[in-house]
Amino acid sequence: MNRHTNLMHGRRNPSARGWWSPLLLSLFVTSIACGQTREPDAFWDYKTTESRTLRLHVFFPEGYRDTKPDAERFPVYVIFHGGGWGGGSPTTHYAECSYWSKRGMVSVAPEYRLKKKDNVEVPLECVKDAKSAIRHLRINATALKLDPDRFVVAGASAGGQLAAATSLIHSPETNDGVYAEDIATTANALILFNPWFKCEPGLSPPHFVGPGLPPCIIFLGDQDPGISVESLEGYHKDLKAAGNDSEYYVAFGGSHGFCNGRSPANRYFYWSLKMQDRFLVKHGILTGNDLVEVPEKFKDRVKELTEDDFKAY
Repeated sequence: MNRHTNLMHGRRNPSARGWWSPLLLSLFVTSIACGQTREPDAFWDYKTTESRTLRLHVFFPEGYRDTKPDAERFPVYVIFHGGGWGGGSPTTHYAECSYWSKRGMVSVAPEYRLKKKDNVEVPLECVKDAKSAIRHLRINATALKLDPDRFVVAGASAGGQLAAATSLIHSPETNDGVYAEDIATTANALILFNPWFKCEPGLSPPHFVGPGLPPCIIFLGDQDPGISVESLEGYHKDLKAAGNDSEYYVAFGGSHGFCNGRSPANRYFYWSLKMQDRFLVKHGILTGNDLVEVPEKFKDRVKELTEDDFKAY
């Protein structure tokens, strides 16, 4: 095992909740009560920095604990939270991790250093941490029972920049020497939610589009105040022009962060899960049918999206 691996931490870091507003905390508690999300099954240390030890918040699929490392490998879903590289928390994506663990994936929400909390240069140090998180999982894939050929990396907003950067940007300055640079950080599939690419060109994924990239699915709301439909359409077209597989969906009425699952009544959340699930089956990451289901309590409030509610590019 890598020296940074600490497989089981039974307690959650209380400070992770400190940034939440009372409204968001209320939504999160409500979602737990309605069975949409749960607490992580484990916390794995992946990197020690000057300011703190960074952890992976991990959700296990059924049968994971009882499976021997050499008996079965599970697909992996890693999602980086947003927050402008200055705030945010992995707890933002517990609902997503809960769903993908039910689909048989080891689901992971990494911590990474933040401008306000850790006083570091962003997004450079965030990209370094994101790469370290992926490398930690890959180098320990056998012991952690992970399938190295079925790594899905996702991210929302600033986390979308990090997710894309792990697969598109390979410049030496984005590595920190914690793990060997020859350990691949490229995903087998990318999922981007309103990715925030507004940073210096050397760290902005659209500047690194070329052939041989992993298939990508992108989501945006047409009411996003900070990201134009046209800007991500350009990224999508560039990916396809380079010979890559890309899907781009714009939901009418959606704003920034519109796919998040913290509210169990968010119709865009269930729609995006179905679209992602279909995408992952298409590319051989998963098999079978999706398990997307609106909790009974909210079925009257959650109207399913139709083809009139979004545009596919």
